[in-house]
Amino acid sequence: MVSFRRVFVTGAGSGLGAGLVGHYGREGAHLGLVGRREALLRERQVECEGRGARVEVYAGDVADTDFMQQSAAHFLGAAGGVDLVVANAGIAIANRVREGEVHEVARLINVNLVGVTNTLLPFVPGMIEQGRGTLCAMSSFTAHRGLPGRTAYGASKAGVTAFTDGLRMELHDTGVHAMALHPGFVDTPLTRDNPEMIFLLDLDHAVRIMASAIGRGARNHTFPWQMNLLKEVVKRAPESIIRRLAPAPRPTSMK
Repeated sequence: MVSFRRVFVTGAGSGLGAGLVGHYGREGAHLGLVGRREALLRERQVECEGRGARVEVYAGDVADTDFMQQSAAHFLGAAGGVDLVVANAGIAIANRVREGEVHEVARLINVNLVGVTNTLLPFVPGMIEQGRGTLCAMSSFTAHRGLPGRTAYGASKAGVTAFTDGLRMELHDTGVHAMALHPGFVDTPLTRDNPEMIFLLDLDHAVRIMASAIGRGARNHTFPWQMNLLKEVVKRAPESIIRRLAPAPRPTSMK
C-alpha cells in the first residue's frame, strides 16, 4: 500500500471529505483543505494539527478556476509537492426537471464536474515532474446509469468518471494514477434527507473502504459490495424496470 503524506482534499469540512481528512491527517502529514465554510475547515485543522499534521486552509469555491489554481500552487510550494489529491466537493439538488429549472442544474455541473477538473489538473505537471502521485475524484453509483429524479446529478458524476478514465490513460507512462470512487449511500449531510437509502454505510466504514481503494491504486471502485453487484443489474435493466425501482427524487437541494 502507498503511503500518502502530502494530501489535498476538497469538500474537506464535512462528510466524506472530512472523513478522509481525519484518516490522512496524522503525524508527519501535510494537508491542504478546501471548502466553502471556513469555520468547518478550521475545526478539521485543529483536529489534525493536534495529531501532529501540518494543515493549509483554502476557503472558497471549487467552481472558481482561478481560486483553485492559486490554492494548488500555494499548497505545492508549502508542501514541496503532493502525493494525493481528492476532488470530493459536490452538491445535490432537488429534482425540478419538469419545471424547467436550469440555474441549479448549471450550478451543480459547475461544482460537481468543473470543480473536479479545477481540482485535479493544476497538480498534473508537478506530479509528472516528481514521477508519482494519485488523482482521485468522487463519482457516484449514479454514474453507472441515468436515473429519473437524479438526472443532472448522475450526468455530472458520469462526466467525472469519464474524465478520470481518460486522464488515467493520458498519464499511463508518467507514474501518475487517476481514479474515481463510486459510493452508494453513506450517512453524511448530503444524504440525510433521502428516505430510501439501501445498504447504508456509516462514515468510518466508508472511509476505510475508500482509503483501501486509493492505497491499492484502484481504477473505478464502487462500494459497498452490494452496490457493486447492483450496478451490473442497473446497467442492463430495461428502462421500464429502472423507472419503477429508482429512488424517490430528492425533495430539497443540498449545497
